[in-house]
Amino acid sequence: MATIKQRKSTFSVIYWYLDNTGKRKQKWDTLETRKEAKQRKAFVEYYQEKYGYVLVPLEEQFARQIEDSKKELEVVDEEITLRDFLKIFVNLYGTSKWSPSTFSSKVSSIENYINPIIGDWKLNEITTKSLSKYYNDLLSVPEVPRSNRKATGRCVQPANIKKIHDIIRCALNQAIRWEYIDTSKRNPASLATLPKVPKVRRKVWSIQTFRQAVQAAEDDLLSICMHLAFSCSMRIGEITGLTWEDVIIDEESIATDNARVIINKELSRVNAAAMQKLKEKDIIKIFPTQKPHCTTRLVLKTPKTETSNRTVWLPRTVAQLLVQYKKDQQELKEFLGSAYNDYNLVIALENGNPVESRIVRDRFQKLCEENDFEIVVFHSLRHLSTGYKLKMTNGDVKSVQGDTGHAEAEMVTDVYSKIIDEDRRFNAQKMDKEFYSTLDEDTSNQQQDTGISDSDMELLKLLKSLSPEMKEQLLKQTLNK
Repeated sequence: MATIKQRKSTFSVIYWYLDNTGKRKQKWDTLETRKEAKQRKAFVEYYQEKYGYVLVPLEEQFARQIEDSKKELEVVDEEITLRDFLKIFVNLYGTSKWSPSTFSSKVSSIENYINPIIGDWKLNEITTKSLSKYYNDLLSVPEVPRSNRKATGRCVQPANIKKIHDIIRCALNQAIRWEYIDTSKRNPASLATLPKVPKVRRKVWSIQTFRQAVQAAEDDLLSICMHLAFSCSMRIGEITGLTWEDVIIDEESIATDNARVIINKELSRVNAAAMQKLKEKDIIKIFPTQKPHCTTRLVLKTPKTETSNRTVWLPRTVAQLLVQYKKDQQELKEFLGSAYNDYNLVIALENGNPVESRIVRDRFQKLCEENDFEIVVFHSLRHLSTGYKLKMTNGDVKSVQGDTGHAEAEMVTDVYSKIIDEDRRFNAQKMDKEFYSTLDEDTSNQQQDTGISDSDMELLKLLKSLSPEMKEQLLKQTLNK
């Protein structure tokens, strides 16, 4: 909210914004009349509601930006290339629809795999056949390593080709809507053939292994992360982004089994340029950088889907573990004093700084290696949680979906289908034990009921085993006698 303050003969519109370091600052805009101040106040509130707590441009500057965008959209060149259109697509569609992480990822895909290979294609000449060939050819294109990572030596994988296809399909849909492509035409990407993406089932521990692992974990930080992933079905970014005001673990809540966590943000590392391009959209807090000239920033951001905003109730034991964990953290704060960077984070380093997901993953892998547990990724604990809750609730998909925050119930039912497969295996074992193992007993009982002796039964089996010719010959001999 902005406020107006009169200073002698002028009027100031006062509002707060976050600078590039995430620091909260106050801005005073001075105007000549109260009417102008009211107009400015209304614009500031509109702009910040749309773009977040950012520095608000003057209305004239904003109007020019809108006008430039409209002009860019109106210039329809029949000879425009895919490269040039994607630039328009990113500036208009991407900046309004994508989060900073998504923006950075999609722009990288465009720069690494689309523009260098098919960027010069004329937009109106793209066909389903040419796109299908392009997707197939990508299988032999070496992967571009991510920043600060070594090259893997692999070629582009089918799963990444699917992501590239999604960008092209979405862009061409917009090209049709914006009349760069004849609106009567069908999107050429809609029926393109993609390489088959192999389904790889994630390795997941058994409940017994998880029980042994949490008992073996001597690292308090890792232990509490494991408990939150399992008991609350939380993603790693949701765990590391959790703050104490959203953890309700007072005595009354625990006693009434109403202890809970409110999940409304996540910790993520985003590209600084993308964040600036999107005017810090979806960003709640930017943490100070630890290195000069860093191209990425660690932030607290809103979850990627609405369903990810949720409340999950805590088992009493986990709530009590969090109470003790908070007590230990408070003692550390008091000991370090001003040396502790207090961001009110539940999961924090010894100096209070946020914990990146890679730190938790590395500690988790070390736990697996040191205790000879099967090597699984940390995210598999969320899958284990989903499966365990589905079994515990006899397949109550909706209640489990409420805990996991999946946008689609299909994601939960996919896990449920694996549980059903396990149960079907147990069904076969049960059938063998309760039915087939009793067949011999039934045969024996039948013999006793008919009064047939064991020797007669053996003779009957022997007669049944004879060939038709031998049976016919034996019958003739019997008749002659």
